[in-house]
Amino acid sequence: MGYAAIQTLNALSFSALLLLNGLGLSVVLSLMNFVNLAHGSFFLMGSYVAIFWLGTGAPWWLAFPAAFLAAGLAGALLERFPFRHFYARPHLMQVLLTYGLSLIFADLMRWGIGAQILLPELPGALQGVVFILDMPFPVFRLFLIAAGVALGLLLWLLLDRTIWGAVLRAAVTDRGIVETLGIDTRRVFTVVLVLSAGLGGLSGALGAGMLAAYPGLDEEVLLLALVTVVVGGLGSFGGTVAGALVVGFALTFSKVWFPEFANLAAFAALALLLLLRPAGLVAPPLRRL
Repeated sequence: MGYAAIQTLNALSFSALLLLNGLGLSVVLSLMNFVNLAHGSFFLMGSYVAIFWLGTGAPWWLAFPAAFLAAGLAGALLERFPFRHFYARPHLMQVLLTYGLSLIFADLMRWGIGAQILLPELPGALQGVVFILDMPFPVFRLFLIAAGVALGLLLWLLLDRTIWGAVLRAAVTDRGIVETLGIDTRRVFTVVLVLSAGLGGLSGALGAGMLAAYPGLDEEVLLLALVTVVVGGLGSFGGTVAGALVVGFALTFSKVWFPEFANLAAFAALALLLLLRPAGLVAPPLRRL
């Protein structure tokens, strides 16, 4: 019983990380209809920022807003050029642009930081273990679960329960009508891109304590974010939550039950799920990318 509880908590902590990273990708993909394959670069940037911040001895909790701001600033610069000029272009052109940028960023980070695997120096408050049913569980992973739930709820309130969220949804549906009200939709979309990049950086900062940071991590987390969003269903906050839970539990328990074929078993199950529900678990009806 204790072992099952620990593995369930491991799956929840991984799902919380997938949720934050998937939400960062989903808000741009579903709300702006823009395919940003450079999203994994924001995750890796946030990981590096958090690792270097925690190594300075500065207040540890500031590492997370620092990672959010650093990735958000990078997102703001990219939104001005070249992303803004590709919003109305075909998805294939968006894919080529953003994937090319991700390769450039990966090489720049490898050149500037190196190819070694970096681990953060966790503060004392996040070190150690707690015992659950006589089984040890890392304190940091409990913190990750709590942070994922709190930030996910905050983002849901922002997008679904505020005037700004209503303006954003209206701008996506009919940009011309919104602009007749005197609202600058370019600024709205800029904020969305900055929020998406910041969430990617924040999830990278939180994930550094679980996954470390190394060249190639950006591509791995990008794949997981895409799978999370597609499995859950585009255009739905609940879908991203469901996708994060399904992917997190599938990958965690496949490593427990089939360690030699973990990825094969997990992704085969996810592929079967997509065959049964091609629109996603909680995809809104009539909503298309």
